[in-house]
Amino acid sequence: MKNLTYFGIAIAVFALAPIFMNDAVLYMLGLAFIFTVYCVSWDVIAGYTGQVNLGHTVFIGIGAYTTALLSTSRIPHPEMPVFLTIFIGGIVATFFGLAIGAVCLRLKGYYLALVTAILPLIFIQLTNIYSGIFGGYEGFSIPFSKSLPGGTLGNYYISLVFCFSCLLAMYIFVNTNIGVKLRAVRDDEELAEAVGIDVVKYKLIAFCVSAFFAGLAGALAVHYKLTVGVDFFSIPLMLEIILGVIAGGIGTFYGGAVGGFLIYIAENWIFIQLASYVNTFLPFRVSDEMILYILLIVLIIIFPQGIITKIAEFLSGIDKSEIKIFR
Repeated sequence: MKNLTYFGIAIAVFALAPIFMNDAVLYMLGLAFIFTVYCVSWDVIAGYTGQVNLGHTVFIGIGAYTTALLSTSRIPHPEMPVFLTIFIGGIVATFFGLAIGAVCLRLKGYYLALVTAILPLIFIQLTNIYSGIFGGYEGFSIPFSKSLPGGTLGNYYISLVFCFSCLLAMYIFVNTNIGVKLRAVRDDEELAEAVGIDVVKYKLIAFCVSAFFAGLAGALAVHYKLTVGVDFFSIPLMLEIILGVIAGGIGTFYGGAVGGFLIYIAENWIFIQLASYVNTFLPFRVSDEMILYILLIVLIIIFPQGIITKIAEFLSGIDKSEIKIFR
């Protein structure tokens, strides 16, 4: 009940935000909501199941390209409403998640990480090989008629509702009996298997759920920005997602949501200004992405459990294992 109260407070705060903010800020916040879904959907497989999936952007990109192709005449298809193409993007990403997971999830540790890390690179090359369909490295735009309704304000509220709907659905999922089994697999895979848990089956369920919400978010982002390109598959995007989850606290749900939102805001606002300031007196150029990657390294070394978790520990004055608010 307390957790649902926090959801309600957050929704109320963001619902009132447009009163105090201009269109540019609202546009950025809308994209931050979508990025938050990227992060939490990755946390479902990495944080709750313990599987190091470095190819999460594959599902984001598949969802994005699916809805983009269904919104243009690049492939033959019947006319579809915008929100139907977004949902189909999530479904197609889920099927790819099922296929990829059935093969990759039998691998463990570094082998799983290596194979999944290669997958986005394969899809990026495919977009170039079949550039007539996928637009090559530059991608392509979708018609303005396929944008989300309501202009900047409408986009903001659609993104807000989408974000909190996805977060609520994933929160319910990780707190069901399936979620308990996923955590058992994460904590001790051999023991989980010994007590009768079908480890591969539950890994695959988590992989498909993660892929579905990532695909939905990628599809929504296309109609938000009216363009699609290989940046949806990119390694920098994957690193940003990892940073968002680690900053908040992997496997804590709320940590991934808060950390992902703040990291997106920081990267697209604070880090850009910081890089501009630093470059005024350094003999070499520093980009905002460099600051982002340095921060990722620092967080992994100093705060492996996440800043949000550390703050909760400090405020409560109790052991981390006793903190329930972020779990």
